[in-house]
Amino acid sequence: MASGVTQQVNDGGEPFTVEGAPWIRVVPLRTPTLPPATRTNCYLVGDAGRAIAIDPATPYSDEQDRLDDFVQLHNIRLSEIVLTHHHLDHVGDATRLAAKHGVGIAAHAVTADKLRGRVAVTREIADGERLDVGPRGLRAKFTPGHAPGHLCFVDEAASSIVAGDMVASLGTIIVEPDDGGDMRIYLESLQALRAEVAAGMRRLLPAHGAPVDDGGALLDHYVAHRLGREARVAAALTGEAQEVVALVPPAYPDVSPALYGLAARSLLAHLIKLEYDGHARRHADGRWSRA
Repeated sequence: MASGVTQQVNDGGEPFTVEGAPWIRVVPLRTPTLPPATRTNCYLVGDAGRAIAIDPATPYSDEQDRLDDFVQLHNIRLSEIVLTHHHLDHVGDATRLAAKHGVGIAAHAVTADKLRGRVAVTREIADGERLDVGPRGLRAKFTPGHAPGHLCFVDEAASSIVAGDMVASLGTIIVEPDDGGDMRIYLESLQALRAEVAAGMRRLLPAHGAPVDDGGALLDHYVAHRLGREARVAAALTGEAQEVVALVPPAYPDVSPALYGLAARSLLAHLIKLEYDGHARRHADGRWSRA
């Protein structure tokens, strides 16, 4: 899920085709995501005769109708539903759409486990696996951290990466330890995506907001932002044990008090990373101090 603001883009719901890649169509769908985003992009990748739907996200019937109308208008024949990860604002229409088209649902094994009892994943996607759609296919890239089973999809023909919730052009990304998020691993995955950009995959196609043509600049911003926040969290720690909520104001001076609840969830992820690195100490009562 996205939260916070990095840059303002049009969050309208009009479908569009990715520039220079007519085999990638995007339908932004209204979802129960976090503000300022209100929509999640469903990516329809492939030609009309054989395409996959990545993250059919909406649980709302009127938005589902919009997606159905778009698929029908363009005579798109879906061969599979593909999920980047397990969060509600990415999987809300997966079961219905799969049943409507008589196709299966594919995701990473960890995502399949997270969705057990909610969405039936029928095929597991491994890191490095190729999906045969578009001019040169998509390469699955395992990018855990935001979610433990998160996948991105590299489209070499489009010099692009379908990035899921690794980044957003509308909002930033929250990492929640209570839902399998891990800040240390998330930062490693951001660096792995940066290497893909350096190898030529310059454009990022996020789940929330518009395509980002300079993917390297955005990834560099994300890493710098997270490390800067980590430094603030570390500076807020003292030798005296403190509640997580008490650390929010000094660590997030740029955040409105109305958003302190969200900030506390992300702050905990930073604390766990600092603990791993030997710079923070977790006490039995849930309070934290400098190590």
